[in-house]
Parts: sequence; structure tokens; C-alpha cells
Amino acid sequence: MKLSSKSKVSLLSLATVFMLNACSSDMENETSMTEFSLNFTAMSGSEEVSCDTVLSGFGTEGHYSIGVSDLRFYVSNLAFYDQYGAEIEMAFNDNEFQLNHDKGFVGLIDLTSNSTGSCASDAIANGEGTARTNKMITGMMLDIGVNKVTFDLGVPQAVMKEVITTQSAEDAPSPLNEMYWSWASGYRHFVMNFAIESMMGSKGEGYLHIGSRGCGDDGGLLALENKERCDFVNTAKVELNNFDPNINQVVIDIDNLLADLAFSASMSGHGSHSATAENDDEMTMDAPSVTCHSTSPDMQADCGPIFNNLGLATEDGSATVSGNKVVTLK
Repeated sequence: MKLSSKSKVSLLSLATVFMLNACSSDMENETSMTEFSLNFTAMSGSEEVSCDTVLSGFGTEGHYSIGVSDLRFYVSNLAFYDQYGAEIEMAFNDNEFQLNHDKGFVGLIDLTSNSTGSCASDAIANGEGTARTNKMITGMMLDIGVNKVTFDLGVPQAVMKEVITTQSAEDAPSPLNEMYWSWASGYRHFVMNFAIESMMGSKGEGYLHIGSRGCGDDGGLLALENKERCDFVNTAKVELNNFDPNINQVVIDIDNLLADLAFSASMSGHGSHSATAENDDEMTMDAPSVTCHSTSPDMQADCGPIFNNLGLATEDGSATVSGNKVVTLK
């Protein structure tokens, strides 16, 4: 059948409309955003860690048990990647645990409260846990499938500098209104405090405070007031492949975190989080202890294994992804 010129034009117009609609639909699909939740937990073996769990088998001979009192850490430089290695567009929600700062995003994960079990405020001498908890980072992302996640455990140096040099500790935006050494010393990035008991019934405490050091000077200046980064950044890096946030969780592996620690008795104080922790409350000679306030292993021997497990170098505060054995997935 022979089509008239008018019919040809009509068919051409219909085809054009169809193609435009198809392209429009494809563009909408390509740019559609979907909600995401990146979930975190702490594990010891196959057991999920909570304020009411007692974990055993620690120390070089497995003679110590612990109860986690406080477990908090900052997450920054978070990125998702697709199966081809391309970074996926994403945006983060604003809430009391997430800050979209001009200098970068920071989120706080707090896996413990301060009310029950080993998290109760009187469970250890220097308990500092908070009532609020948060186990996820949330936002929007392009819905094209996630294959890898990367992030840092800590506050970015640029964010730290801006917050400390322009605001007071009392006025700092949430969640950066906690977890600092002092306003002159900068932030702790990762905190785990815990109660310890030996097989013989001796009780002690553990304090792991991983944070930046060398951020100010002896003159009492604010942290990073006259420099762009701390001398020892101490921000662990994480890369998890074959990771789908719809299926997987980020895991803090407590067994790997505390691997190779002796839990030996110590006369030095564990303190809370001050830069001069060695002058804080003293423990009895036979009390098992773990102490690391991000200083040299010559001063606090436990910092050697702890930093190694997190992929951090005690010599200069640098980090390697491959060296981090603490952050895994399930």
C-alpha cells in the first residue's frame, strides 16, 4: 500500500514522539534517586555485641573477658561505587548524627547507650557513654547498584579546623559536640571503653581512644589554628568490596581490634580522654588493663597492636586500607 505524504508525516511524528518519550523515560531512570541506609554493628565471632553481652577469650592466652561500655566513632569521606568502579552520586541527610559541613560530611555511629549492663554510667571508673545511639548513615543515592563502599574512621582535618577555630566546644554543631580531647587538642575519631575481668576474678578497665595528635602547640592555641592538619592524623581507612547496603552491614570486629594485646596489669592510670592520661586515676597493680590514647608505644605499649590492627602507623599517623583488619562486613 502506498502512503500519502500526509500519512508519512503523521507516522514520522508518532515515531518522533515515541522516541522522545523513550529517551525521557531513560533519563528519568538514569537520574532517579533512592534512599539508602548504611548499617553498622559490632561483632565478636558470630555474636553481636551489646551492652549486655560478655565476650571472652581475650589476651595472649585467652584468660580475659570484657563488657563493652562505650563504642563510638566518626565516619567521613563516605563513597559508594558501582560494579565498574565508578563513584555513585549520593547526598546525606541532616540530623543530630549527621553534619553536612561546608568542608565535608561527618556522621557519628554510637553503638552503645549509658543505661544498662556494662554501659551503665557506673560500670567503669571513667564511663563517658551517651544515652542516644545511632547505628546507620542515611541519605539518597543514584539507584544503579552498589558494589563497594569506602570511608574514613574520623573527622576530616578541614572540618576539625573550621569547627574548632570558629566555634566553642559548647556551640559546636551535633555530632561534633562530643568526642574531642580538648578544644586545644582536636578530636578523637574512635572510642571504645570496656570493663575487663580475668579468669581469676581480677577486674580492670580498657580505654582505646584513637584520635589526631599534634594539632596545636604548648602555647595554648586552638587545635589547627596555625596549621592545616595535625602532625598525627590517625584516621583509619576502610574499603569493603562486594558490598551491597541493602544486604550487608559494616562490622567492627572486636576480636580483631583487641588481637595481640596482653591485657597486662599496669600501674599507670587509664583516665578518660585527656592528653595527659598517664596522670589520671591510678589502678591497682594487679588490675588487668588495656590503654591507648594514640601515643607512642614507648609510652603506652597497647598502642602498637591497636594501631597495627586498624592499619595505622604509630610513627607518622598515616593509614593503609589493606592494613585495617578491624572493619569488615557481614
